[in-house]
Amino acid sequence: MDIFTLTISIVVILVSVIYGFSKWKHGYWRRKGVTQLEPEFFFGNARGLFGGNSSIGEIALNFYRNLRKKKVKFGGVYMSYTPNFVPVDPDIIKDIMQKNFDHFTAHFPPLMFPTIFGKSLFHLEGDAWRKTRKQLSPTFTSGKMKMMFETLLEKTSVLENLIDEYANLSAAVNMKDVLVRFTSDVVGSVGFGIDCNAMKDPDSQFLKQGRYILDPPEKKSSYLDLLIRAFGIRKLRKDIKPAENFFKNMVQQTIDYREKNNVYRKDFMHLMIQLKNRGIVSDDEQIFNKSDNLSKINTNDIYNLDDITAQCLIFFIAGFDTSATTMSFAILELAQHPEMQQKIRDEANEVLERYNGKMTYEAMMELTYTEQVIDETLRKYPPLGNIPRVCTKDYTIPGTDIVVEKGTFTSIPAWGLHLDPEYFPEPEKFDPERFSLENKKNIRDFTYIPFGEGPRMCLGLRFGMMQTKAGLVSLLRNHNFSLNKKTTVPIKTQRDTVITTVDGGIWVDITKVEQ
Repeated sequence: MDIFTLTISIVVILVSVIYGFSKWKHGYWRRKGVTQLEPEFFFGNARGLFGGNSSIGEIALNFYRNLRKKKVKFGGVYMSYTPNFVPVDPDIIKDIMQKNFDHFTAHFPPLMFPTIFGKSLFHLEGDAWRKTRKQLSPTFTSGKMKMMFETLLEKTSVLENLIDEYANLSAAVNMKDVLVRFTSDVVGSVGFGIDCNAMKDPDSQFLKQGRYILDPPEKKSSYLDLLIRAFGIRKLRKDIKPAENFFKNMVQQTIDYREKNNVYRKDFMHLMIQLKNRGIVSDDEQIFNKSDNLSKINTNDIYNLDDITAQCLIFFIAGFDTSATTMSFAILELAQHPEMQQKIRDEANEVLERYNGKMTYEAMMELTYTEQVIDETLRKYPPLGNIPRVCTKDYTIPGTDIVVEKGTFTSIPAWGLHLDPEYFPEPEKFDPERFSLENKKNIRDFTYIPFGEGPRMCLGLRFGMMQTKAGLVSLLRNHNFSLNKKTTVPIKTQRDTVITTVDGGIWVDITKVEQ
């Protein structure tokens, strides 16, 4: 056999082996008796992701719609060669997120995040998650939200002044940029106890470092990066250590100053310091009460610097990006519905009249129509269109003998559910009345899950809603918004992101309301 023939033979054998291996890997779900979407060589069902021309939310939405067309309750897809389980039926999703939650206690494999973030509530799993969740739950009660509201309120007045300046300039404004600066100021103050001044200084180091953590690297992604992003996790930079150290030093300086000077502030940091010194959250103003019986403190419940930094960081990152995104989308819709803007304005004026013109926590809770607008915004534009889970214990799908194996990636398609006409008629229509007191009780369980559901439901949802509601009212009380021609309608979502983001931004024109 000559060299040419030998070479051809080797190539043919290699191609055959690779092709056969590919077909075998892409037959995983079929062998288990699970309906699968037909995968492509190498890409699986994620060509749009690997090509950089689809967002995570869009890919999950397409999975959902294609499986619904097949009239199945669940199905399988592939992120390249990695199997991904996709539940479609709300009853199965309820079983996964609530009834059999103990089979899906992780968002993703822990080794994907060998950073300080690994200690945050969002990234923990199993017993470590349960303990941390129990410790942090008292920090997000309605009483603690009322305590933090005073700090939040200080920032809303700065936002109103900033919007006033833009109205006077008669210039187009990118709302996401403005609102990220607002939420950074709020979360910086409430979470870290500092004034990062982002609304007055767009180059604020606090905001820069937060954005740096979330900005994807400019260099080409590795296969693991793509897989992580495919699973529904916003990609963190690999060179994250400098930003981590920035926030860690900030936390250390804040703790040192408060303990040395016995400073009390109504914020999240105060509660974290209580966990550092006591292992529990309490309602008093003392950071460390010397009359406490120290022998009763469980040292396993005591927070160290890394623990506090991790919780403050996840509070910041989740709080500033998702709330800013939700408010931006709300303005996108309200700018096209001036009658809804006026309804929010009228409601705010009516409620505040009962509170002597002052926005209190109790007044904010009475802004029911404003809350309906936020709920409908979260339905049409959920910040996280794909909710990630990892199967942490073999799980038998209800009504079948099919087992989802431990370690299997699982994608819960929130955006697909939210845009399903069976659950939300005319899903593309923006209609806050879906969430009126009378109508919301008719929404089927586990078809509306912008914050997740079950034991792993977002712990900070009360704070997120409070921040978003206060921000929207501050924007709309004295200003009208209309879409600028720089905003493309219908919108296109930005690629290479997990948090649903508008490509090109949401640009508006702002005018003052005539008094």
